[in-house]
Amino acid sequence: MMPESYAFSFRVDAETFRRALYFNTFFKQRLQVVLVAIMWLIGAGIAVAGLALHHELSNVMWLCGTVLLVTLPLLIFSCEHGYRQYRDSGLASKCRRMSLSDCWLKLGVSGVPDSEKLEWRQVSSAFELSDMFIIYRDANLMVVLPKSSMTSAEEDGVRGVLAYRLGKAFHNRT
Repeated sequence: MMPESYAFSFRVDAETFRRALYFNTFFKQRLQVVLVAIMWLIGAGIAVAGLALHHELSNVMWLCGTVLLVTLPLLIFSCEHGYRQYRDSGLASKCRRMSLSDCWLKLGVSGVPDSEKLEWRQVSSAFELSDMFIIYRDANLMVVLPKSSMTSAEEDGVRGVLAYRLGKAFHNRT
């Protein structure tokens, strides 16, 4: 018989947080990374047409090409900036607590007296990756639960609770 609730204490190291950021930026929506790559290639094509092939391009085309070329490096910069902020903030060394059951999800961080209790209707989605679960309250607020903090039986239990409570909003990407 599976337990009614699961409780974990864990740390989210900087590299795990970095992988979660890149997942959130590029791979959360399956088509997203393909569209970003295509748009960047279009920008590169515009630049090549104008610079190497000497096609006369309007200012609008140059502007579009520049925006498309700059977008991918900006997305990568945003991920790296978030990673560095997290790494340098000391958050990676803080112990986190998470409890979840069929009815709720409770989150806490060491040094912070209050914890946050969420009902499942307040969780927008969750993803299972090979080394972590990422639980989203909304599109921008994610909670990372490393699989290294649990046994394989607990991993199966967490997967079951997430699948049951979130339905189609739970995505297994292992």
